Amino acid sequence: MKTKLLLLTFSVSALLFSVKTNAQTTLAAGDIGVLWNQADTPDNFAFVTYVDLAEGTGIYFTDCGTTTLADGFRTPACTEGAQKYTVPAGGHDAGEIIKFQGNPNFAPYTDSRITGTFGLATSGDQVVVFQDATDAAGGTNAANNPTYIFVIHNASTQFAGDPNDSNETSLPFGLTDTGLPRTALGVGAGSGVDVEFDNTIYNGTYTFTTIEEAKIALTNPANYYGTDPNPPGLDATYDALVAAIPLKLNIPNLSTNEFDLNAAVSVFPNPSNGRITIKNSGVALEMVTVTDVNGRTVSSINLEGTTVDKELDLRSVLSTGMYFMTISSNNASTVKKLVIQ
Repeated sequence: MKTKLLLLTFSVSALLFSVKTNAQTTLAAGDIGVLWNQADTPDNFAFVTYVDLAEGTGIYFTDCGTTTLADGFRTPACTEGAQKYTVPAGGHDAGEIIKFQGNPNFAPYTDSRITGTFGLATSGDQVVVFQDATDAAGGTNAANNPTYIFVIHNASTQFAGDPNDSNETSLPFGLTDTGLPRTALGVGAGSGVDVEFDNTIYNGTYTFTTIEEAKIALTNPANYYGTDPNPPGLDATYDALVAAIPLKLNIPNLSTNEFDLNAAVSVFPNPSNGRITIKNSGVALEMVTVTDVNGRTVSSINLEGTTVDKELDLRSVLSTGMYFMTISSNNASTVKKLVIQ
């Protein structure tokens, strides 16, 4: 009997350990946004998460430029470095804001596609956010399997740069720099290539009624302040905006359950032939919008507040390829990848 109890205890412990270590958050485009990009020494930036992040989730930040192709980063290997952020014990709630400098959860990262040292001031004006598509915790080959989450750059208001130039980038695959909210934020001094600000920062309110409202404000280029003097001490407006970055967005009317929309809905089957079901855990869903990898809307469907599973037949509007489904309630939205075979 003692042997059986020991075996049972070991089995339960192993199961709990397995569940814990496989619970990292798989991110979609727009789940994270960068709201501060300081490309003067000292390099610094801050990101906000719009979804809950489980501990152990790996997120990569680089100033390497990308092409518009699915495999993304330029070849031969970029030499501009990267930093990997590992979500600490306890995770992060949606709305939390995390700064780079002095944060022990960031660590230098390189692989066969990204080498060198992360340096916004010396070799790049953009912060590209991505995740390892093969492992939400992150692996040793992440830059060869990127899922792009967000990009901000100070070199232009457009994404028409040459990724082989250390100060430029093209639009990363799957992100969009049009409409609001957007997943690619160009906050340079003009629409030309290398028409830059050294440093840019969000200059709006941090108090909102919904996560969706926050995403719209924080990804609107009109809400950003740009400057060139090397901080701190030479631009009082910029310094004040940096000092005002809070630890978390203030959304007093948003319940915890509304933050969990990403976990409350799923899309099945995926990949699919175009006939899919949105699995719903009881959230009142209002709208689903399907966009292609270039950000073009191909279908919008009013879900009319349904709280149950919803079957959709998109075979007439979707061809083979990858799409993004934005599923919205009144107070939140989440983006799911959809692959059509």
